[in-house]
Amino acid sequence: MSGDIARVRAGECHVWIAEAVSVPALLPMLDDHERRRHEAFVREKDRALYLTAHALLRQTVAAQLDGMKPGEVRFAHVCKHCDADRPHGKPAVAGSPLELSLSHSGGLVAVALSLAGPVGVDIEETAAGRDLPLNVLSAPERAALDRVPDAERPWAFTRYWARKEAVLKATGDGLMVDPARLTVSPPDVPAALAEWRERPQPHLPVRLHDVDAGEGHRAAVAVLGDGECRVVRHEVTHGGDGAVLRRPR
Repeated sequence: MSGDIARVRAGECHVWIAEAVSVPALLPMLDDHERRRHEAFVREKDRALYLTAHALLRQTVAAQLDGMKPGEVRFAHVCKHCDADRPHGKPAVAGSPLELSLSHSGGLVAVALSLAGPVGVDIEETAAGRDLPLNVLSAPERAALDRVPDAERPWAFTRYWARKEAVLKATGDGLMVDPARLTVSPPDVPAALAEWRERPQPHLPVRLHDVDAGEGHRAAVAVLGDGECRVVRHEVTHGGDGAVLRRPR
């Protein structure tokens, strides 16, 4: 059921953007823990987001591993802060150089695979109509956001947030690190990590990229390491049989 899934090559990071769907054929791809998590959600929208994100991660990983089926993929989850294999940790595939990340928000999911270094992807529904948690921004980011017209401020904030989350996912820190310690580039210029106050040494350079997620969402991907990293974006959907299909724009 992998459908048309590209192979990730050296020096590349691939990002798949998909609409959340409730396709029963995806459920057998999940393991027991994932099925329990899926069933625990009360809202159908949340179940669809979780199902699509975790099935798509399995499908994209299986397509990179010859002879592997999505339901056969076994993930390890390593938490940087508790040094244990826990379900909340950053996902990895034992014995494979693939680096993985997934995210979901609103009605979309994002999955990133990389052979260019540790990866973090974040997708966020634009924060329009909600109070903005400005405490996650650094002083330079707050100052830049204050100069943005009111009508554009929600999408500008969401771009900041997606970039920061992508970096913290790539490093494995997550929200155990105060996002306000990071300063990323202003939302109207290409993505970059400008500063990370008190970032512990040693650490790898951060390559940060915005990813087109269409109207109503913002997305970013961060890859750690030196050298060039080519980001390849795929917009996909699922057929009724669970196969991954390219989605025409």
